[in-house]
Amino acid sequence: MTSTTRTSTFGLRGFPVRPGSSKSLAGKALVAITLLFVAFGLLSVYSASSFVAQYEGLQASHYLFQQLSRAGIGLLVLLAASQIDYRLYRKLAWPILGVAVLLLIPLLLPWTQAIAPRVNGARRWLDLGITIQPSELAKIAVVMWTAALAVKKQDRLHDVREGLLPIGLVVGFVCLLVLFEPHFSAALWIATLAGVVLFAAGVRLTHIALISIAVVPVGLLAVLSTAYRRERVHAFVATFFDPSTVAATSGYQLRQSMIAIGSGGITGVGFGRSSLKMSYLPEPQNDFIFSIIAEEWGFIGAAALICLFVAWTLIGIHIARNAPDVYGRLLAVGMTALVSLSAFAHMGVALGLLPTTGVNLPFISAGGTNLILMLGATGILLNVSTAWKR
Repeated sequence: MTSTTRTSTFGLRGFPVRPGSSKSLAGKALVAITLLFVAFGLLSVYSASSFVAQYEGLQASHYLFQQLSRAGIGLLVLLAASQIDYRLYRKLAWPILGVAVLLLIPLLLPWTQAIAPRVNGARRWLDLGITIQPSELAKIAVVMWTAALAVKKQDRLHDVREGLLPIGLVVGFVCLLVLFEPHFSAALWIATLAGVVLFAAGVRLTHIALISIAVVPVGLLAVLSTAYRRERVHAFVATFFDPSTVAATSGYQLRQSMIAIGSGGITGVGFGRSSLKMSYLPEPQNDFIFSIIAEEWGFIGAAALICLFVAWTLIGIHIARNAPDVYGRLLAVGMTALVSLSAFAHMGVALGLLPTTGVNLPFISAGGTNLILMLGATGILLNVSTAWKR
């Protein structure tokens, strides 16, 4: 059996493809949920940031209008991405990855402080007239590149030396650049996204596990070598046993997040009436916006938001399974994972299920690069879904 025959017969990891099913509904549902996220995100950013803005001497609506402009750009990117044939990304996989690497390098050079300043101990943003976060671009670039290489090497993916190792080395190099910013969580996400794409392509889970085990020492070194990472891990573990021991130090953020979520009860305290956003919970409009949502909208609102992200994820998987070729399927899997894993990680951090780290809630948290790229990823998914008709 040739590879062409095999890819037209089977979907992700052997699931049968149904190319004629629910062609229009999937795309419409994806757009509807995404627009709902963006609209709700604007409300949430305004509520979570109004006090912070006034405290900084700005208008209460400062962050709202800032996010509104980013949402406008992001929606244009979504529209453009939905019109670009996704197969083009396979042809340009290496140049796209090269651009991502070139954008990461200035963050590490000592003489580029003017365009890559150190903020809170890390250099994660480039000021090129517009401010961008290269690690976010790297996530999408790595997904596109890994999917392209997986298709090219599909007959050798079971061979660690010929198939998996070369891909792992390139992805590892990108992760290393991000790790040196330092941005440990972004490096971990890039590696995870590549792993998800490779697993969907048919790489054996045992091989992925072996490579993961091999890089564990690097991860441990990155965590143990930095005081604030050690403190966050300690706070995460201590919370399960005696939260009071770290409530005023390394576990402060997590403690305030849990108070916010618990204060919401079943129906919430009401929109705009959060008390934890008033200098108690750091970055309420960004890293902990889910906590503010849970406080203001309660269990019902938080559960509804989780259900919408589950629905978004299932639509993405549906689009992936019905894509017309292997690259489309792998690209759709990667874009779906990019959004869904970030969403559930953000909520997991807020709930104390994961160590505290900066993860945006897709479409909702304040932030330019992340919002624009998440909307771009949605546009790519839409293009894959319309390819069923082409």
